[in-house]
Amino acid sequence: MKYFTLILAQIFVFSMWANVQSETVPFERKDSDHIKEIMIAWDSNKGEYLYESVSALIMKQQQPERPQGLNQTSFELLKMMDEQRIDRIDRIAATELENERKSSTGDRYYWEEWRAYIQSTKCNMSSGKSSGDPHMTTFDGENYDFQNAGDYLLTASEDNSFYVQTQQYRIKSNVALNGGVIMNINGDILEFRSVEKNGDEKMIHVNGEEIQTENTDLALPQGGIVKYERGKHMVKWPTGEQMSVSKRTFQKKWLFDLLVYVPSCNDNYYGLLGNNDNVRNDLVAYDPETGDEITNERQANSNDDLFGANRRAPEVMSRLESELYFITRKFGAVHQLDSTTSLFPNRMTELPDSVRYPKELLTLAQLEDEQVEEGLRKAREAGVSEDDLFGAVYDYGHIGLEPVAYNDDFTQPERSTKYKEPELNKDGDGLKTDENNKTNQQIKIRPAIFIGTGVRVTPPRNRPTTSPRPGSTSPRIPPISGGRR
Repeated sequence: MKYFTLILAQIFVFSMWANVQSETVPFERKDSDHIKEIMIAWDSNKGEYLYESVSALIMKQQQPERPQGLNQTSFELLKMMDEQRIDRIDRIAATELENERKSSTGDRYYWEEWRAYIQSTKCNMSSGKSSGDPHMTTFDGENYDFQNAGDYLLTASEDNSFYVQTQQYRIKSNVALNGGVIMNINGDILEFRSVEKNGDEKMIHVNGEEIQTENTDLALPQGGIVKYERGKHMVKWPTGEQMSVSKRTFQKKWLFDLLVYVPSCNDNYYGLLGNNDNVRNDLVAYDPETGDEITNERQANSNDDLFGANRRAPEVMSRLESELYFITRKFGAVHQLDSTTSLFPNRMTELPDSVRYPKELLTLAQLEDEQVEEGLRKAREAGVSEDDLFGAVYDYGHIGLEPVAYNDDFTQPERSTKYKEPELNKDGDGLKTDENNKTNQQIKIRPAIFIGTGVRVTPPRNRPTTSPRPGSTSPRIPPISGGRR
């Protein structure tokens, strides 16, 4: 029986990889001994790994073996490097790019991609979220409610090395919750499942393997890191994105609150959280026959429209119902997954409309004044921000979910302010190394998993690829008005 279960797990993993396909890069790998030496001079233990890791990211190849004790992604390592060194590396890469342009006939270049990655480490981070039952905030700050059930694409990058799907469970005829989240982390599949709180099934699975110790760190073979701290898991992609996964108990199972962070200078995202182009243009659908864009002009709501007596005004209720219908039926359909695109092992892709869509489109108009007032009081006592008050009152009033404050979980790596030129060793034939610059060792407890700064999962035989972006042939979405909404 154990052998049979293992075979099923392997079949599932390969079936997930079949849903993930990556593009072949149109250039060859290039190298710069100068850049490599600078990185090794910065850190004798991490520098060579960093150089090879960045090259593997650009070429979409297998990541190098991570040094023992290293618990940062390559993106974080670059953010820790002093700016003078980063600028020096970028200047060298710019010269390499000029030479590559002269010798190549293509329109995409290795060193161009290399420079874009290096430069993105100097950017700030944008944030978006899916929380409660669930309430969404796009990377560009547009708020909306999304009560559909089923498997949906939360967010992804253009090449899908960063790729997050959510599974929304129908808990009432008009309310859904995040009951699962699965993601592609540069080729590794990580899943959080809503399991019985005191049951035997584990919440976290990596590449089809159940992780027995959940409250620990994970070091993934393709360069990702999962850090566990204060009851939350922070998932970190080597491409720079991060996602905080926190769980709450509801009806004896877990629901997940997801806070997602992406480099603000990258606008190549798509999904329910939008494109990160600094314009509130995210709620767009497409005509299934013509492919034409369909938008729904939204009007910002006053405090009285949301919480006061005006929430029951016919014109306000009609306007909000129209917005919610557009979001659930038309916009939701753009990011709805099917059996060929969902990565979940227990897919929810073939749902009848009576289950997928909420029976009633809820606002706060259905709540009594006393319920709204109590919800506001509890939310403010919990430290909920003004932007999140509507969602907190909505959740408390409609399903009794206690308000929680969503703190900013992103921690910027501390960038070094010290810089010195690389030094040669006493023989003059190599770089001088720092004997004190060592990392902590990890303790091996079995072939597949290591404990120390984190857990290391054995890499899969084949590197997964990623699925094509839905509607990728569509032109860039024009700006429209937005707000809460």
